[in-house]
Amino acid sequence: MTGVQYLACLWTLFITQTGFVCSDLQFLERNEGESVVLPCVVEQRNASPFGVYLKRSWLDPREVLFKYTNNNISVGKAGDKNRISDSGDPSIHSLNVTISQLSASDTDRYYCEFMVTNPSSTDDRIPAKTEFFLLVNADAAGSADIGLVETCSGGSAVLPCVPPRGDALTVEGVILKRQRGQAPVEVLYHSKRHHGSGPPSSSSSQFPVERVQLSSAPGPGGITYKLTLQQLQPDDSALYSCQLLLRGGSDTSTSLGRHVFFVSVQGDQCGCSNYSTLLYVISSAGVVLLLLLLLGFVVIYKGKARRSVKSHSQAPIYEEMTVVQSAARKLQPRHLEEMGSEYTNCHVKKSCPENHYESPSDDSQK
Repeated sequence: MTGVQYLACLWTLFITQTGFVCSDLQFLERNEGESVVLPCVVEQRNASPFGVYLKRSWLDPREVLFKYTNNNISVGKAGDKNRISDSGDPSIHSLNVTISQLSASDTDRYYCEFMVTNPSSTDDRIPAKTEFFLLVNADAAGSADIGLVETCSGGSAVLPCVPPRGDALTVEGVILKRQRGQAPVEVLYHSKRHHGSGPPSSSSSQFPVERVQLSSAPGPGGITYKLTLQQLQPDDSALYSCQLLLRGGSDTSTSLGRHVFFVSVQGDQCGCSNYSTLLYVISSAGVVLLLLLLLGFVVIYKGKARRSVKSHSQAPIYEEMTVVQSAARKLQPRHLEEMGSEYTNCHVKKSCPENHYESPSDDSQK
């Protein structure tokens, strides 16, 4: 196995075996008396889940049901037993939960947790791919156009302000309303109150007016107004509505209006709701990492190949030097023999300076 294949296997193992799994948030709107289907799906794993929970996490945090594989569901609240049904099984990584005869009290945020056996520790809790925000309207005729705004703890949310009836009249101010579950609608911000004698007021001590910022900008249909809610915390999750105050109009309405936004503020697991975006970022980072590693291996391989070519190209030079040295050794004795034949009185390894004094000695004797 090459280095690139090994690293790719490690990366796949990290993605599939770690518990780092996030989920999307899906918005569902129903009227009282209707039904809703919550599909709980989890990624395929080597170890199949043995059970699954359906839980509520906002207005009424509790366990809605639990299903053990190949068994009937157990409902957390006795009154829900006759209106909750299921299809599928945790062992096949999928369970559809149907809640019928909906009422306004069913409004909440729902999520599923699959239970997987872990021999070396406590059982793993794997969140499903999707979480659900279910809004049940008490009056079908008064259903609102609801949007979803997600942010992190300490973050902000921008809400567009619209006329209460869609009329484009002279605007005198804005009003921000909020509703948590079935609680009464409360006014958080009113730009006309105490006008000229102080800042706009907020009727809720838990949401200071300093955290509300009003802005305006020219648009295709005239001036558009927006409210920015700052420094949001998980407890601020609720339904919000920003309405324009029109000249000659009344601002005594106790309803949210037709254009409503559910602001979801996440705490510890912030950033995990948008699973597809997160997975795209992780996958992109993995691809870039593998490409860099592949490039490194190519550079190393080419470097080794160049050194190998150099070593092979130097071999003939070494062989030529060896041949030259052998020829030199063969020619050396012959050269010495020629030197010996020319100077007969000298040995090959000795010099003979004494031969110059042989003739003078003979003349002296004579």
